[in-house]
Amino acid sequence: MAETPAPEGEGPEEEDLDAPIEVAGVPLVVWAVRLTLFLLIQGAIVLASYAYYGFGTDPSQFGPGFRLDPIHASVNFLWGLVGSVVGFFAPRFAVDFTLAFALFFTGFAALGTFTPEAVPMHLGPWSNLINWLLALCAWTVTIYAILQGCLDSEPEA
Repeated sequence: MAETPAPEGEGPEEEDLDAPIEVAGVPLVVWAVRLTLFLLIQGAIVLASYAYYGFGTDPSQFGPGFRLDPIHASVNFLWGLVGSVVGFFAPRFAVDFTLAFALFFTGFAALGTFTPEAVPMHLGPWSNLINWLLALCAWTVTIYAILQGCLDSEPEA
């Protein structure tokens, strides 16, 4: 059988560039929301540690990645819980969740960077860096998902 040539300007390379990023048919934004499961696990471990050792325990006694105070651990636990529910059971709300996540963590990181004593948490430079990275990743995935949704809704010419 002879292959029919692709129309001008619609080669396989161009189709691949416009295709949405998916793994096993699940969009990137849903996978990003499912990654908040790590925040759920981290918050649960830290809160369980505080419950065992006492809530007056110095966070620096915990291992790297778990040196959060109880309020920060609760924030991570709640965002992880909501993100896990959305990512695994209600993926249609994934873009809305990532937008809210990006807005919250941008504000959270800004608050910790510019007014570290404004909240009753100990937001050190490393936790602020992580919060800024979370916000940046969330904004990147959200903007990509919104633009991809706009590309999918354009009428074919």
